[in-house]
Amino acid sequence: MIMKIARFGLAIGIIAAVALNAVARTAQANDPYLREFVEVDGPHVTLGDLFGNPGTVGDIPVMRSPTPGESIYLAIDDAFALANANGLGWRPVAPFTHTAITRAWRSIERAEIVAALESALAAYGAGHNLTIDIPRSASTVKIARGAIAELAIEDLAYDPGTGRFRATLVIRDSFGKARRDALFGSAISYIELPVLRTRLRRDHVISDTDVVWQSFRVNRVPADALDDPAAMIGLSPARTVTPGKPVLAGDLRAPTIVKKGAVIAMRLTTQNMRLIATGRALESGALGDLIQVRNTHSKLVVDAIVTGAERVSVTGTAFEILAQ
Repeated sequence: MIMKIARFGLAIGIIAAVALNAVARTAQANDPYLREFVEVDGPHVTLGDLFGNPGTVGDIPVMRSPTPGESIYLAIDDAFALANANGLGWRPVAPFTHTAITRAWRSIERAEIVAALESALAAYGAGHNLTIDIPRSASTVKIARGAIAELAIEDLAYDPGTGRFRATLVIRDSFGKARRDALFGSAISYIELPVLRTRLRRDHVISDTDVVWQSFRVNRVPADALDDPAAMIGLSPARTVTPGKPVLAGDLRAPTIVKKGAVIAMRLTTQNMRLIATGRALESGALGDLIQVRNTHSKLVVDAIVTGAERVSVTGTAFEILAQ
């Protein structure tokens, strides 16, 4: 009988110990604990960011967040001081010595910076159709994740001759914080011009297949460069024109319609008569050019004006020479 009572008491004791252990584990699972790694979005770190199971004090801000993209380290003793000061019962026990707190971030897109620069440069008088180049580091400007950023350009200085600029990039995010970064680079204005595709002979008549478009820096384009292919088509090179280079107004002329060595008609027209003689062109010429022509019969050479394909017009004095 005594043996049975002893065994019964032992069983009761085991059951009680198991129950107490389960209660202890439950209580321990609900206790606050310090996190080893913390990432925050806002400008402040709360107890709920630092601790799990913070209870009703989780929303209390206890310190400022680091700069977006940066980290700070909080020692366990400092974490205990923060918890104790704000009513969180936590024992300073953890398998690590510091908590790493990182501010979540995003980078400002390069396109956002370029758009702000384009507007500022246009207002400065730099013109439009700019090709803007900024350092790679300017494309990694960090702001808080989720923040709406407003960009502004201040203290802009621009040299149209070199295309170089310097400015201050001001970024204001939706958390109300503003940061300023020095910004520099180049902003060059380009223009598209029609150019010759290949080198052409002087007697070649330019067609639309001979013309292509090429980009040039505006400050390096001559004032008399042609910007309309219609001003080129139907004309011929008056001199050697380098392919891919701006074509100047003086580089072109009317096409050659009388070729050197060709047999042509020489005409003299007055109010009373119209005379025609045959000659041989000693020079090539375009419409309106003054060329030398040799009469095929008399062998005399006179000056004549090209009036059409294989036609020239001679003056009265020249025709008298031919008649003689």
